[in-house]
Amino acid sequence: MEIKPKPQPANEPLKRFPQLDNRELVKTSFWISQVFMIIATIVGVYLAAQEGLSQALAFDNLTNKQNNYYLRHALYDEVSDNVNIINDYADLISETSPHDIKAVHPSMATFIWDNMRFSAYTLETPTKILSETRRFYMGADEIITKVETRFYGAKFGAEQLKKLTIKVSEQTLPSLKENYLALALELKQAKIIVE
Repeated sequence: MEIKPKPQPANEPLKRFPQLDNRELVKTSFWISQVFMIIATIVGVYLAAQEGLSQALAFDNLTNKQNNYYLRHALYDEVSDNVNIINDYADLISETSPHDIKAVHPSMATFIWDNMRFSAYTLETPTKILSETRRFYMGADEIITKVETRFYGAKFGAEQLKKLTIKVSEQTLPSLKENYLALALELKQAKIIVE
């Protein structure tokens, strides 16, 4: 069965699309306003992107400083504790000269020092501090090994350990403390409180 369209009554006019007013399109003011809107949009997006980038960089910089502060503070505490351990060990072997010297082997903490190998912030620590810390750990291990193998006498080994700890206490630790306190001050000025 075929469906036929409904015929239009003869007295009804044909429906047409409404007439568009194109007079605005030929005016210069219309095109100038469109150009300015495009320029304003581009400039606005550019300025927003620049501000966003600068905020992201500032945030990243402060995050790096905060992580460096915690890393250096922890290293300071560990080295400071190890200086005390070595000094106690030196006092013990020089005063008592134990027969089984390996039985009193000092247990230095190296958790922070060992884990710094895996931290991206380690090499942001000043080279002088890293080098002096490395020399302290290596020097202490070497002297202790020489004492335990009887290459050094107990009293001489204790003197060498004391010299080593004095150098670290007077040079490395104050530099490290000054460094992490400077970071804490910068963070405080940015309203980030670290403990």
